[in-house]
Amino acid sequence: MISTDSTHSTDPADLVGLLHARGQRATPQRLVVLRELRRRRRHASADEIGQSIRDELPGTSMPTVYAALDLLVELGLVRRIDTGAGAALYDAGTEPHQHTVCRRCGRVDDLDVEVDADPLRRASGNAGFTAQAIEIIVAGICPECAGA
Repeated sequence: MISTDSTHSTDPADLVGLLHARGQRATPQRLVVLRELRRRRRHASADEIGQSIRDELPGTSMPTVYAALDLLVELGLVRRIDTGAGAALYDAGTEPHQHTVCRRCGRVDDLDVEVDADPLRRASGNAGFTAQAIEIIVAGICPECAGA
């Protein structure tokens, strides 16, 4: 299991170890994408990550950014969040948590609450579905939009 403490550090040593164990290279693009997402400590789109790393790695293409993000998700170092409100977002916080999404401005925030997913897993299993992940998104209006 991968330690969630990695989200508190921008050091990509865990990525280097995982890549080498798979016989893959720790490319500068992969390392910088992970470091940038961890540095932000908030959700970000692939486009935001791509723009942020352009100064450090000029010429990095968006397909390279997407490929790096897909690999980071596959390795369990990053979560992909499909909010249904635009582009997918990426989250360096891999510990179990849910999200709130504002239907007006699209803001996405962590919702740190323990959720018993066993009934959902059982119901999906009874329907012949093999659940690989259960994520709950609470949609509504954020405090800023509600006050406007």
